[in-house]
Amino acid sequence: MIKYYPKLVLSFSEIPGAPTLLIHALTGCQFHCFKCFNYSQIVKNPGDDAYLITDVVDYIKKQNDLFGYIVFSGGEFLNAALNDLIADLTLVKSISDKPIIVYSNGGNPEKMQVLDERQLVDGFHVDMKLPYHLLYDDDADLIELTIGIKVKNPKVFFAPYLRALELTVALDHGFSRIRSVEYPFLNASAFEENRIFIDKLNQKHKKKTPYDVNQFIYPEVE
Repeated sequence: MIKYYPKLVLSFSEIPGAPTLLIHALTGCQFHCFKCFNYSQIVKNPGDDAYLITDVVDYIKKQNDLFGYIVFSGGEFLNAALNDLIADLTLVKSISDKPIIVYSNGGNPEKMQVLDERQLVDGFHVDMKLPYHLLYDDDADLIELTIGIKVKNPKVFFAPYLRALELTVALDHGFSRIRSVEYPFLNASAFEENRIFIDKLNQKHKKKTPYDVNQFIYPEVE
């Protein structure tokens, strides 16, 4: 059973040009990224109150005309059990024709593939925090500063994240994106390496998945 943060957000900044219903799942996160906006309330201290999918569905039924997309975020939404993901997304698909987007850090590529095969997700917006394909043991401090955890073997650790990036492109039906955050301690070359990597994936799979570098904004409250 997936629990959801009991504040659904109608956002005008998630998807360019379209109001979006943003739903945060209380499914934890592998990372504790630098100055993460959601970590305190969504991951670390979610509180006792929570919505279930029935509450989410009731809201969607009442407000379906107000938004053009439905976004599931976290934390990391795909940390939930696959059966629960399938059940909840199937229920949402049954009562709304709005495209469903999943935000992900890329740690669960096998779930991405299953959800795409079952046509339960229309697009994935996956974060590329660093140029994963270029990281070595010597980059341990930079990795920890960025994602908040110690990584002993970057090549092994980031293999599924690289797989998720490739799936994002390969499975793109016109709704997917890959994104980086312009963390203040990263050199511009990091984002250029990311862009080159994504360009190669687009060429390989004959797709045009966008790559965005989003401005870093310090949270008002730690």
